[in-house]
Amino acid sequence: MQRRFRFVRSFSMALLSSTLFLSAHMLEAQTLAPIELPKPQTSGGKPLLQALSERQTARSIATTPLSRQLLSNLLWAAFGVNRPSDVKAGYGRTAPSALNKQEVQLYVLLSEGVFTYDAIHNTLQPVTANDARSKVGSPAQAAAPVTIAYVADAAADKFSSVDTGFIGQNVYLFATSEGLSAWFHVIRGDDAAKSLNLKPDQHLLYAQAVGYPVTSTSPTAAK
Repeated sequence: MQRRFRFVRSFSMALLSSTLFLSAHMLEAQTLAPIELPKPQTSGGKPLLQALSERQTARSIATTPLSRQLLSNLLWAAFGVNRPSDVKAGYGRTAPSALNKQEVQLYVLLSEGVFTYDAIHNTLQPVTANDARSKVGSPAQAAAPVTIAYVADAAADKFSSVDTGFIGQNVYLFATSEGLSAWFHVIRGDDAAKSLNLKPDQHLLYAQAVGYPVTSTSPTAAK
């Protein structure tokens, strides 16, 4: 009888703790409003071969914010919907994924908070009002106006990293085409996943900082 009581009490405490955890995160997310992005511009830019020729990692990124239009274009190029009529395939995306699982989720880190990218509705859904950019990278990476964190289910197979690579290359090519700088980097710090309010079954893979290049007149990021 006593053993059963201990089990019930432990279960109740665990349930209460989980409920409080979820409630706190929900209240925190409510302080942010969803962002409706402008319709992405899907034409223009540099020719593909020129973009491939000029693609590179830039570790100095200015703090200048990106416009909402440019942010929308960036996220669409990364992993947006390019075949909205292909509903059976989960909507066609700009980057491939193994078995079309589309298991990689884009967390968008801005100065005002963390959002998830809803590619189907072209919106940013709030996660937390905290500025988490410094939690996933070095001070130089944290200075970038946008950081894309790549997240997948912890149970996802080995192709998640490969699929992230496809998306990351899209970001690189878009940045090159638009005169932006990009830096694909590993996650630094044990608190990175906590700063994004990830669930225990979610795995933070990599991150990619994006912004304008440093010029003689722009605010500079640490090198």
